[in-house]
Amino acid sequence: MKAMNLISLMVLLTLGCQGSTSVNSSPIPLTSELNNQETPITNAMRPKNPVSFIPGLPIKPSSQLLNWLNNEASTTSETRKRLRLPVVIHFEDSYRLALGDSFIGTSDKDRDNDAIFLTLDDTGMGVSLLSTLNDICPKTTNSCAVWLEGYWGSLVDLDLPELSELEEDEEDKWPFAVLKVHELIQEQPEQDEEIRVFIEVAQSRYSCKILGL
Repeated sequence: MKAMNLISLMVLLTLGCQGSTSVNSSPIPLTSELNNQETPITNAMRPKNPVSFIPGLPIKPSSQLLNWLNNEASTTSETRKRLRLPVVIHFEDSYRLALGDSFIGTSDKDRDNDAIFLTLDDTGMGVSLLSTLNDICPKTTNSCAVWLEGYWGSLVDLDLPELSELEEDEEDKWPFAVLKVHELIQEQPEQDEEIRVFIEVAQSRYSCKILGL
């Protein structure tokens, strides 16, 4: 009797070992194995193409440049192009707590009756324009000239009465939506080459279809 019980126990142990082996060899992974497996990235962010620019009009005469900006740098969403403008920006005072006048040019010598004065909109920047300029502009001056990249016009056009009143107060200034601040413009005593603005080159529709844009 004891021998029979011992044989039955050995059979049960053998079947149990085989059953555990079959579970471990199953093609369906266990939860612990799933946690150890690498999960493929299916929603990877597509790399953005760098924006290419070509030279536009010279900054002088101002009247021709202004007409070109209003015509070529369209403010409609479908055809809007980025610009790079040389802009002279003044701080309101020596404490640099706010920005003052700004106009298209490379130095205060370009500030005349025909200068194109700007209203700078930095809502599209991660860091405020004031903070950025405080970091890069020389501490010994109350103004500096920089290359600004952005859109001609406001970042978002809203037809609100409050905004209309503000536009009337600044009717001699043109809005420019700043997206990036590039390098400082170093004033040179003799400038043989004309300073020009730059405009974005439109991407081909074929390349956009390939990227799924």
